[in-house]
Amino acid sequence: MAEEKKKGSWLVPIVAAVAVALIVRSFIMAPYVVEGASMEPSLEDRDRILVNKIPTWLGEFDRGDIVIIEENNRHYVKRLIAMPGETISMEEGMLLVDGEEIDEPYVNELEDYVESIEEVTMDDDEYYVMGDNRGNSLDSRNGLGLIEEDDVLGRSTVVFFPMSNLQLTN
Repeated sequence: MAEEKKKGSWLVPIVAAVAVALIVRSFIMAPYVVEGASMEPSLEDRDRILVNKIPTWLGEFDRGDIVIIEENNRHYVKRLIAMPGETISMEEGMLLVDGEEIDEPYVNELEDYVESIEEVTMDDDEYYVMGDNRGNSLDSRNGLGLIEEDDVLGRSTVVFFPMSNLQLTN
């Protein structure tokens, strides 16, 4: 009888471990891969990042956060530029939110960026996102449009691979 109990004793810990892993990945933390150059120099193509999903439940995002969004069944890594209820515009590369200039030290400095964006006001559940590499990014300006709160999956916390790029992201 004791021998029968030993045979199945490995099943419960394996099932428990799989259940915990699924819960963590679904509701707390998940890995994602950066695809493309739109977030350079902050994030490189093929960087692997960990994304904290808890801010999604709490609605705790700040301007400048790097987030994962889901749009048309694809995932995008972008930076939050304007928050719900805010008004954004850009004049010759100078970003204005609610009429005040926003400092953006993360923007790719290698480019002479002079784009202008007409004034846009976010609804109470919308965000405006942009890539740091402004000249090479699909974002709210040119294809993704305004991002609904439900489409923000979480906030990036760390680049964990490759090890040469290991860094906190927010």
